[in-house]
Amino acid sequence: RQLESRGQRYPCCLRTLHVGGTIRTCQKFLIQYNRRQLLVLLQNCTNEEERQCIQKSLLSCSLTEEQSRSGDEDDDDGTETD
Repeated sequence: RQLESRGQRYPCCLRTLHVGGTIRTCQKFLIQYNRRQLLVLLQNCTNEEERQCIQKSLLSCSLTEEQSRSGDEDDDDGTETD
């Protein structure tokens, strides 16, 4: 019901979007889900300036090599490791 950080409590609510058998299937779902959410967000823009701000924000997002390695749970052959 809440998260604690640095002595402060923050109320929260978690919503399950997908339950998958592997990390890979969950990643695929999240990619599709985020693409759909992005399309909805862009369709709801009221002007070109909002659209450009969203596109600029997306283009400024990037993962460093270290971050992408730490989140990778699958081997190259598609099998999971413990």
